[in-house]
Amino acid sequence: MAAEITLSHVETTLTDGETLRTPWWEIDSGADGPVLLAIAAQHGNEVHGIEVLRRFAPICAEGIVSGTALLVPFGNLLAIRHRRNSSMIGPEEKQTELHKRFNMNGLWPGDAQGNDIERLVASLDEALAQRATHVVDLHSWNGFWAASTLRWEGADSAKMADVAGTRFTWWHQVHSTPASHTQIRNTVVGRGGSAVCIEFAGQNCVYEREVQVGVRAMCNIAKVLGMMEGEPEIPPDCGLRITDENTTVVRAPCSGLFVEQPGLALEDRVEAGQRLGHIIRDDDLSVVEIAAPVGGWLWRFGSHRPNPDVSLADQHPYSDPGDPLASVVSNRAY
Repeated sequence: MAAEITLSHVETTLTDGETLRTPWWEIDSGADGPVLLAIAAQHGNEVHGIEVLRRFAPICAEGIVSGTALLVPFGNLLAIRHRRNSSMIGPEEKQTELHKRFNMNGLWPGDAQGNDIERLVASLDEALAQRATHVVDLHSWNGFWAASTLRWEGADSAKMADVAGTRFTWWHQVHSTPASHTQIRNTVVGRGGSAVCIEFAGQNCVYEREVQVGVRAMCNIAKVLGMMEGEPEIPPDCGLRITDENTTVVRAPCSGLFVEQPGLALEDRVEAGQRLGHIIRDDDLSVVEIAAPVGGWLWRFGSHRPNPDVSLADQHPYSDPGDPLASVVSNRAY
């Protein structure tokens, strides 16, 4: 018998006295087990997770056999309504000290007397994160980087990451003690829980392929935790570990416009010598072919600079010498 999906709201009193009501779903199996909190869109331009949780909710309700799922699609309504990374960032504005003070992802466990985002975090922490034994934090980084799972050690944290089923896995270090102004994973792990983070490819849009990756990951994690029955569905060649040793960055050898090879996309397998695209030089109009120096999988693809998540200029395909055009993760040293 399917479990019910219960809609509730976390209320936050903002600094102007207004009340922000953040909706969330609870799915209770009625049996003991993990309390899995999944939160999406802590940054307002990272929206894939919202649709992921919408699709996962009925699947979870139909299949849950133990534990409880707490699903928060609109983690940061203030930033989402602002349609930017944080509620205080302006057009094409890169991260500043002001932005950091309103960056929800770095303010856990919050402050009920702080700024609006600190208050939001505090209310979500009190209502939901303090209940959680496991957390899935859903983000989206820029569209030049492929979807990846951020993995760290710890029994269930590692287990959750290993079944997420993304092509790439990036190993990170997590702080084991709770602290102020930190990420939710540090707060939950510091309390004795487990956490994993998934980064989807692309911001400001919802791409069907990324949503499917996220729904599969949520189902796999619920299964490995014993909350749903069945074996995790992990595609071949997934979980490839990103390291400095096995990642080769392809850089522009000259200035000009980089044109990607048609039909080639993030996560594709490429062979050594395979064409990745070409640069049209801006001095003599000659064409310079760009090829993969090693075989592997495309983790990053396309000419971009350090802030393509907020700056159109940093997304522009005009390349200076040394600008990254691709990163290939080889089949060495996973």
